[in-house]
Amino acid sequence: MLLEVIFYLLFGILLGVIAGLIPGIHPNTFAFLILAFSPLLSLNIIYLVAILIGAEITNSFIDFIPSVLFSAPEEDTALSILPSQRFLLQGRAYEAIYLTIYGGLFSVLFISILSPLFIILIPFLYSFLKLIIVFLLILTILHLFYTQKKNKLSAFLVFVFSSILGLLIFNLPLSSTSALFPTFAGLFGLPSLFAASKSELSEQEIDVSFENCSKVKSSLLSVFAGLLSGILPGVGSSQVTVMTQQLGRIKNNLKDFMIIIGGITTSNSIFSVIALFTIGNPRSGTSVAIQSLNFEISLNNLFLILFLILVTAGISALLTLKL
Repeated sequence: MLLEVIFYLLFGILLGVIAGLIPGIHPNTFAFLILAFSPLLSLNIIYLVAILIGAEITNSFIDFIPSVLFSAPEEDTALSILPSQRFLLQGRAYEAIYLTIYGGLFSVLFISILSPLFIILIPFLYSFLKLIIVFLLILTILHLFYTQKKNKLSAFLVFVFSSILGLLIFNLPLSSTSALFPTFAGLFGLPSLFAASKSELSEQEIDVSFENCSKVKSSLLSVFAGLLSGILPGVGSSQVTVMTQQLGRIKNNLKDFMIIIGGITTSNSIFSVIALFTIGNPRSGTSVAIQSLNFEISLNNLFLILFLILVTAGISALLTLKL
C-alpha cells in the first residue's frame, strides 16, 4: 500500500508544480476539483489525501519561481515581490529563490522533529487564544493599518469589501465547498494574471551567500509565525510576515525576509493540516478538502501525513532548484 501512496503523492507533486509555475492556478483549485470528483474516482481516501498533501507542500516551494522571476505571486508569496525585485534587478533572483527553499526546508524539518511537542502544544495554545481571538484579530488589523505608510484609504476599502465578500459567502444557502471553490478561483486566479510582469529578465547569476543574515533566527521566527497563521482564523502568511519582520527587527535585511517568507509559507501549510487533527478546525483549502473526505482523524494518520510532507518537501526543494 505504501508504494501506491507514494505514487499518488508523486501525482500530487506534479499538480503542485503546475499550480506553482502557472500564475492563477492554486492548489485549492485542485483540492476542490478532487473533492468534487472523488465519488467518481473510487479511490482509497488515503490516496486522495496524498495527492492533496503533495500539491499543497510542493506549491509552497515552487510558487516562488514566478513570484521572484515574473512578479506574478499568489496570496501567500505576494509580499516577496518588492524584495525579490531587488534581487532580480541585481542579477540575484536565483539566490532569492534559494533562500526561500532554505526557509521552507528548515520549517519542515523543525516541525517534523518537534511534531509530538506541537501536537500537545497546539490544543492548549488554541484554548487560550480562543478566549481572546477577537481582540487579537482587531489588534492585527489595527497594526497592519498603522504600518501602512501609503494608500491607507485604499487599504481600508480593500478591508471593507473583503469583509462584505466573506459575509456574503458564508451566508449563501450553499455548502462551504460549493461556495469556496469559485471564490478561491477568483481571489487567487484573477489578481495573479493581472499582476504578471511582461518585462524582459536581466541576466542572472547563480551565486548563493548566507553572509550578513541571521538564517537560524529568521527560520525559527518563520516557524512560530507560521504556527500562528496556521491556527488563527483570518490571519494568513502575508499578515504574519509583516508583523514578524517588524517585531524581529529584520525589516531592512532582504535575505532574512526571503528566508522568513519561505518558512512561513511552508509552515503555514503544515500547521493548517495539523490544526485539523489537533483542534478540529481546518485552516486551508487543502485541510477543508481532507475534512470533507471524512478522513479519519487519528494520531497514526497525522504521523503518516507528516511523513508524506517530509518526502514531498525533499523532492520539491530539488525540483525548485532544478526548475
